[in-house]
Amino acid sequence: MTLLALSVPICCAACAQTDAARLAAAGRSIGTARAAPAVAEVFATPPEDCRRTTRGGVLAGERLDVAVLRLDAALARQNARTLACADWLSAALRHP
Repeated sequence: MTLLALSVPICCAACAQTDAARLAAAGRSIGTARAAPAVAEVFATPPEDCRRTTRGGVLAGERLDVAVLRLDAALARQNARTLACADWLSAALRHP
């Protein structure tokens, strides 16, 4: 019983984080904290178009073929906007 009681702390101590691991984790945290303002600058000023949303413009009682055409056009506009904003973000992250 005494041997079992002594082996638990030894096992837990062996699994504990080493000083090297703690230093590495601290270094990653500091690097992230230093990079945060640069990333915040990039994300602070997206193009206004990236914040816009699109509505379908379908009216109650409208014929279904007209409603489908309106929704398709609205989806195409939103998809184009999404792709343009993704391109902007990719360029901003490559060249901060």
